[in-house]
Amino acid sequence: MIRIECDNCERTFDARPEDAGGKMPCPFCGDVNRIPARAGSEAAKAKPVPGSEPKPAKADLPPDSGPERDICVVHPAMFRAHPFRYLALVGLFLVGLILAVGAGGESIWGWLRWPGILMILGAIAWWVVWFVFAHLWVKLTISNKRTVRHEGIIRRNTSEVLHDHVRNVEIRQSFWQRLLKVGYVGISSSGQDGIEIEVRDIPRPYELKALIDEYRDM
Repeated sequence: MIRIECDNCERTFDARPEDAGGKMPCPFCGDVNRIPARAGSEAAKAKPVPGSEPKPAKADLPPDSGPERDICVVHPAMFRAHPFRYLALVGLFLVGLILAVGAGGESIWGWLRWPGILMILGAIAWWVVWFVFAHLWVKLTISNKRTVRHEGIIRRNTSEVLHDHVRNVEIRQSFWQRLLKVGYVGISSSGQDGIEIEVRDIPRPYELKALIDEYRDM
């Protein structure tokens, strides 16, 4: 047996000799570790063949071995995903500003100042709530080992899928979403029947899928 120390939890476990040179998840924390080639074996003696480097190395990305490193963090888009809602919000703010500033206090239209102020405050409150719950509330973190979906700000719920376990990356886009380069991303693993991670309004979803594919065993 080959004795391995996990890169993540530093606990040791055994791997079969015939698995030397491959990968194996840690039975304690699930972190995927590389199994070293046996000393004196042909795999250990062979010289690396040009072009045989791992896919992440070819794409100038961190290797999937060693400590975990975050590669990118993605939040759902706001304007790109909902341009008409964003324009309506800006229009509400501008109309309120015109009424609040343009209506003279002594003129017959002076009473319009207060509706204008309410429109401004309503637009600001709308934008803050939208920014928090549509943009900050959900975060997708891609590391060299896994994809993690975070939900919440003070209290967080997380779900994750190891790159080696990814079975399918589903992307859905309407016609307008294709033009604006935004869409739905769903990730399912080989150990589950349904979709484990799904996020809507993700910018550049195909670039995100390409990044995950660099670490998948395909």
